Amino acid sequence: MSEIRGLDAWIRLLSDKELPTLNAGVRAICELREDDESCADDLTKILLRYADLTSRVLRIANSVHYNRSLNPIKTVSRAIIQLGFVNLRNITLASSLIDSFLKGKPRDLLIQRLARSFHAAVQARAMVGKLDSEKREQVFIAALLRHIGELAILASGQAAGETFVQARDANPAEEQRLSQEILGLDINQLNKTLIKEWALGDLVAEACEKGSKGSVMAQAVNLGNELSDNLHRGLDSPEVKQLCARVGQVCDSSTEQARKQILLMAEEASVIASTYGAERLLNQLPRAEELQRKVVEQPRTGYEFQSHLNNIHKLMLDGESLSRIMHAGLMALHLGSPMARVAIAMMDHKSKSLDVRYIAGTDTDRWRLEGNIELARLRKGDLLHELLRTQECIWYQPEKSQLTLGILKNTQNKSDAMLGALKLDKRIIAVIYADDGGIPMSQSQFEAFQLVINQLNLILRFFADQASRSAPQ
Repeated sequence: MSEIRGLDAWIRLLSDKELPTLNAGVRAICELREDDESCADDLTKILLRYADLTSRVLRIANSVHYNRSLNPIKTVSRAIIQLGFVNLRNITLASSLIDSFLKGKPRDLLIQRLARSFHAAVQARAMVGKLDSEKREQVFIAALLRHIGELAILASGQAAGETFVQARDANPAEEQRLSQEILGLDINQLNKTLIKEWALGDLVAEACEKGSKGSVMAQAVNLGNELSDNLHRGLDSPEVKQLCARVGQVCDSSTEQARKQILLMAEEASVIASTYGAERLLNQLPRAEELQRKVVEQPRTGYEFQSHLNNIHKLMLDGESLSRIMHAGLMALHLGSPMARVAIAMMDHKSKSLDVRYIAGTDTDRWRLEGNIELARLRKGDLLHELLRTQECIWYQPEKSQLTLGILKNTQNKSDAMLGALKLDKRIIAVIYADDGGIPMSQSQFEAFQLVINQLNLILRFFADQASRSAPQ
């Protein structure tokens, strides 16, 4: 039992300077309001006060998820103009909170719960895809903070926090009794109090009101959290099947479409975690490959590749993020062609490296975890060097090619591979790699590979032109 008991005692502890969760910078960000004329200036001042935060926020703002124009954003003021104050404020808040929770040596249970909150945020944001970008980001933040009380007590380092969470997980129906018994308070009341005192926003407060259906945005926040708590059971479990139906209702789509979206967002969570520099969460996030193994495979019809191509175009017409379209292209190759293993590595021109973000297939998790591919290590005659030089798709066949795998030798073992570049005005944005796990690849697969590359490049140009036309003059 903890000596700290009661709401007031816990609030005092969690407001103490020793708790990393909400430092002065995060508090200041929470208090910013869009209707305040000086809000943009205040946000700029906060960011410039912390050089590491500025660098991290600009990196996120430049990712394909947020920067549709793909024109480099180099300053905070430019980021506010291009992304909008609310988007940048929410990026800053999410980045600050994730970083503060992961500082030092957080215990495994805190990392696990933060990963669940992060996954919930990505799932919830996808459910409100028809809303404008600012509302989507508000849903992301609200889902991330939905269980801020639980995250805070775990971050406090108090043994009672872990004792409560473990006991509650073993018996969810007894949450209120266990929180009173172990913590001396109602955990839901702690949640509401922290949301109010830390000015975390009306949406997360609405989502915490039990017994109220709430707005579509609040429903998405709570559904995202329910999904993150249950997805480990598998897509075909009764609990997740029911959640898929509810997601379909919120999204005005079929249960099967909701199921596909949930699976896609499970992978997207890892992509966004990498974007936020939260690689420590990756091992605790659901793995799409494992979820797919639990699904009974359907016989192929021969139209899978065309179906995936159609989905890419639909996502573009629906105004979805480039991140989702990138992943759709990945799945077109992995499931449509099909190719055993596929990866997309984003180009970081500042550090002159490739950062593996999107992956599909067996034994590809390590590619994302092994870090960046440094371009300085490339040598003439290497497969990747040749791609960057010519910017043309390459079909590497070990018995016929004069090129060497070079820095890519750790990706596979003497297998056929294909490599292509995503580019904008001859500036490479990303590199796509695919192989067939040791099996020779076919001409039809190479044609499919080239088609996906060409389609993604056309979409990059379309989005860049669209963003340029709508940018403030």
